[in-house]
Amino acid sequence: MAEKLFIRADDQVRDSFALARMIFDSGFVPDVLVVLWRGGTPIGIVIHEFLLYKGIKTYHTAIKAESYTGIEARGEPVLEHFDRLLEHITLQSRVLVVDDIFDSGCTMKKVAAELTPRISELRIATLYYKESSNITDIRPDYFLRRTDRWIVFPHELEGLTMDEIRAKDSYIADLL
Repeated sequence: MAEKLFIRADDQVRDSFALARMIFDSGFVPDVLVVLWRGGTPIGIVIHEFLLYKGIKTYHTAIKAESYTGIEARGEPVLEHFDRLLEHITLQSRVLVVDDIFDSGCTMKKVAAELTPRISELRIATLYYKESSNITDIRPDYFLRRTDRWIVFPHELEGLTMDEIRAKDSYIADLL
């Protein structure tokens, strides 16, 4: 199993703002912001807030997109709640898709394959890019960090031992 990297909540928020700044500085102005539930949601909220602060209003939504069946175990990517998004995009739409980690690329490739024929432009943003794990021909347009480690976000408990949870946050461990 890959070495785990435990992310603190304040670091995730700050990194999300840095990613938002990177997107803004690129000149890309999305009119649709799609976050991948679950992991992309907290990052997408920050990016949405940043864009609003800068005067950029976007239609924003979450779609459920998952391929993980457990730690380091993948299945075929599955997309849910996609039809609502389709009601809000046109051939002129500029779409930003946000996730927490770009790993194998399979989930994002499926999302891109569904969206690209229906829109003008698609860009991908993620905090972490596992370049060595990418088995597709796509990559994120924006990412903050490259890593090969297993990322454990502040809210995550699944697959952790009680010792790992305690090391991560003794308060949460005591609540469990």
